[in-house]
Amino acid sequence: MVDQQSALLAIFMMAAIVYLTRLTGYFIGLQLRHIQGIKPVLEALPGCAFMAILAPAVRQGSPGEIAAMACVVLIMWRSNNVVVATGTGLAVLLFGGPWLDSVIA
Repeated sequence: MVDQQSALLAIFMMAAIVYLTRLTGYFIGLQLRHIQGIKPVLEALPGCAFMAILAPAVRQGSPGEIAAMACVVLIMWRSNNVVVATGTGLAVLLFGGPWLDSVIA
């Protein structure tokens, strides 16, 4: 059994690693933004990282999750508005997801 001190140490170490990773990425980004050809790559990275995380999950997901992801991708493609796309995907997942799961499954 894991004692409380070991669990707290593990949580602290994970938080420190995440913080240092983000801090390092920020400082590297500050240095890279001065390079002329790298700007389009840096602007595309958040979307690529988002899709790299979500694509495997959606592939194994339910019909409601797949529909929510399709809505997010379509809205981002047409409007390029992250807030509207995320809100719509969340609404489809919460309200339409259970209905789609019961109809298709």
